[in-house]
Amino acid sequence: MRLDYQLEMRQTHKLLMTPQLQQAIKLLQLPVLELNLYLQQKILENPMLELNEEAEREEESLEQHEEEEFDFEWEQYLHQGDEGYRGEDSDKASFEQYTAGTLTLHQLLRQQLSMISLPARVERTAAYIIDNLSADGYLRISTAEIARQLQVQEADALEGLAVVQTLDPAGIGARSLRECLLLQVDRRKDAPPFAREIISDHLDLVAKGRIPVIAEALQADYAPVQKAIDYIRSLEPKPGVSLSTDSPSQFIMPDVTVFKVAGKWVILVNDSYSHRLHLSPSYQAMLQNADSPGTKKFLRDKLNSALWLLKAIEQRRTTLYRITEFILEYQESFFSKGVKHLRPMRLLDVAQALDIHESTVSRATNGKYLQTPRGIYAFKYFFAANLDTIDGVGVASTGVKEVLEEVVATEDKGNPLTDQELALILQRRGVKISRRTVAKYREQLGIPSSNLRRRWQ
Repeated sequence: MRLDYQLEMRQTHKLLMTPQLQQAIKLLQLPVLELNLYLQQKILENPMLELNEEAEREEESLEQHEEEEFDFEWEQYLHQGDEGYRGEDSDKASFEQYTAGTLTLHQLLRQQLSMISLPARVERTAAYIIDNLSADGYLRISTAEIARQLQVQEADALEGLAVVQTLDPAGIGARSLRECLLLQVDRRKDAPPFAREIISDHLDLVAKGRIPVIAEALQADYAPVQKAIDYIRSLEPKPGVSLSTDSPSQFIMPDVTVFKVAGKWVILVNDSYSHRLHLSPSYQAMLQNADSPGTKKFLRDKLNSALWLLKAIEQRRTTLYRITEFILEYQESFFSKGVKHLRPMRLLDVAQALDIHESTVSRATNGKYLQTPRGIYAFKYFFAANLDTIDGVGVASTGVKEVLEEVVATEDKGNPLTDQELALILQRRGVKISRRTVAKYREQLGIPSSNLRRRWQ
């Protein structure tokens, strides 16, 4: 065997991730809000990019025209006779300058506590308990531990806990689910017969739906026990969650909007920011007149970068438009008839129809939303799993779930359908589905088992 070094030339094909390709992939993945932030950053970095000032001036002139159209002093009229009204020269802040702040669970409870006249030791203990409540409103440490940390008697800790448990909402400061529910029952005063007994002694059987066992233990009929359990299930198991206001609101900005005009679908890609982006004429002129090689090279690099960015934006817009157009055509029955008529669709189906790679479809649709006359849907919503049908056409799993919800909603509550019976009903409607698949879809929809759905009247 020969072991030595030698030089040879060989041609090979290799895919390189150029910076331009990486930029195009990144832009394709960005939702509309993140895209706007990305473009704003690029405008600051690249002098060759600028926004269309004429469009901005048109918007400003339109706003000014709307303001000049009415010369009536609306603010003065609305505030006439209001002592809170202040003119422009006033140093005092107006009501409109303030916005509602978010308060945590502990801050809201401390506000309530400050309105109660209590001895100093009890108020101190109650405040300490409030600070140690969990996010759902439960007290996870013992009163003995509280007494040890505050160096007071346990009776004082219990007295402070009793004060906290009188605050709103009912159930705050409970040490267990049973105590939380009992506090709510005592506060509401509208509990049906057997509710307190069931919470105290048979709460574990309620979760299992063992109504006959509970009724036998209480020596009562099924109907009043069912009524008491319905009342218990209406109580709040996590009172702190309902009181807290520090959770952020969810806001969705659709990337594409579709609507019908004269019987035809119109597609609008939401790129209101990017369509005003263009090359700077002043810097292009500067490039042509530049004498310094360093300046010319700098401006030329910035020009190439800007051209690639504009090309990537247009490619993103075109890809989203084509994918949406395909979805409108392929899922026409969904848009005209509803969710039950959603057809099974794969990323591969879109990729083959548009002659693009499957990963491109995945990047273009991931995390993006489509606004339709039926509501706002994630693009991934339309890529539902396929279930075989008797006629061989197939049906989307989303449509099957919709039918499953309808069947359960109309079943006999006194004798609910089992998973096997639900599977047989769907099979009679032409869907090839097993009992295990029905059970999986039922759990995904949050529908309890037949034993828990049964109503005893």
